[in-house]
Amino acid sequence: MVAHLVRLKVDLLRNTLRRSRAQAIGVVLGVLYGGFVVVALTVGVAALRGAPESARLALPIGGSAGIILWILLPLLAFGSDPTLDPARFATFAVPARQLAIGLVLGALVGLPAIASMVIGVGVVIASSQTVWSTITALLAVPIGLLTAITLSRWVSALATGAVSSRRGRDVTAILGLVLLAVGVPAASLAGQAASDVEGLVASASLVLGWTPLGWAWAAPGDIAAGDLLLGLLRLTLAAAGLFVATVLWDRAVRGQVQSPRGAARAASTSARVGELGVLGRVPDTAVWAVCARVLTYWARDPRYQVSMLLSPVAPLALLIPYYSTDLAWVPLLMGPLAAFLLSWSEHNATAYDSTAFWMHVAAGVPGRADRRGRLIPSLLLALPLVVVYCVVGAWVVGRWDLLPVLGGASLALLGAGYAISSTMSIVLPYPVPKPGESPFQTPPGAVGMTLLAQTISSIGTLGLAAPVLLLGLLAWTGSSWAVLPTLVIGAALGGGVAWLGVRVSASLYDRRAADVLASLSE
Repeated sequence: MVAHLVRLKVDLLRNTLRRSRAQAIGVVLGVLYGGFVVVALTVGVAALRGAPESARLALPIGGSAGIILWILLPLLAFGSDPTLDPARFATFAVPARQLAIGLVLGALVGLPAIASMVIGVGVVIASSQTVWSTITALLAVPIGLLTAITLSRWVSALATGAVSSRRGRDVTAILGLVLLAVGVPAASLAGQAASDVEGLVASASLVLGWTPLGWAWAAPGDIAAGDLLLGLLRLTLAAAGLFVATVLWDRAVRGQVQSPRGAARAASTSARVGELGVLGRVPDTAVWAVCARVLTYWARDPRYQVSMLLSPVAPLALLIPYYSTDLAWVPLLMGPLAAFLLSWSEHNATAYDSTAFWMHVAAGVPGRADRRGRLIPSLLLALPLVVVYCVVGAWVVGRWDLLPVLGGASLALLGAGYAISSTMSIVLPYPVPKPGESPFQTPPGAVGMTLLAQTISSIGTLGLAAPVLLLGLLAWTGSSWAVLPTLVIGAALGGGVAWLGVRVSASLYDRRAADVLASLSE
């Protein structure tokens, strides 16, 4: 059964290139881009072989960062592969332990795992100062990689369960805010504890080397430095950590197979007969009907809630370098970053309708009404939030003179983002989790298309707003004459391109609505 699951994943990966030309191109571009980055990282890591002390400091930090990325990126960026979702096997007579092992090994058949293996070769080369350190690295790297994958699967399973109920979503949000509130002063204390970068790196490496994140990556360096007992101890702890992660994953698989999430969804409450919710509280027009539908999604759909939680909170992370480093200007970017994220996040909004998009097509909703209605809720959230972030950024840095600049840059990014996103959601919608599925999943083989669409949206947004951003840069560097023009031109450009983007996307919608529905129904 384990081998069968792995073969299924291989077939799934192979079929990714056989679906459509656009998806094949997206996958190839994603592989080329990612391959270049991976090769560069591998060469950089392997080059540490000539600097054993640097390797001993860097590998625990880099390895720990890799495990953290394995855990977080599936949740925040691409989502976890639904072929690795244990709940999908609830109706099959597959022993839970074999299923748990097969799903972890199946995760090795994928681009992220292959990239990690290639970088792992660089780790082995960097640790090959002696025969024993090389042997230790050959054991430690697989342990570290399997630990990363197993923890990633386990955390994804926990996260999926956390958003399956309203109470779970609230708890998750509160925990996230608590961690953020703790992270800012922690970063500040870490920066104050180390007088220079070398001291900070040494402290981080020492601490991480004694955590489950860094045990495997610190062991080869200990052996190379002659600390045989210390290296063996860390290698043993790493193996024990992998065992614990495997036990936790096995229990998660058993729980999801025995109690699939579909039962929880079926028990969810529904609206009372005659109660229209938001639809009954907005004007009786197509624009506001679409707007009300989006607001209903925000209130009930975990896929939207995860995105709407992350985008408004993300700019707060810019306070960390302000408190922990000398980058005193970074909080000025809070307003523009919020504008960029909130508008950019709409670039695939149509895809979240899935097959329900047929109602728009069957009802003959005009393209202009559809496009405007989808943007109104985001705009109602973005405008006050961007204003607050601009004021907070100027207040923290003490540069009230740059407040008009921040406002102009934010308005330009907001309008440019809406223009690009409104068009991209019609021209290049890419696969997203289906309604009722975990928001942390994404259809297999969609990574390339996701990267392509997100890259185009990002570049397009920044390109349209570039004139205002350049004016803002001049104002920030001391050209006071550029302060007011940044605000005026930013407001005019943002409003103008947003209006034009809605018109263009509305025209595209009217011509391609049936094609979009067909692509969403695949």
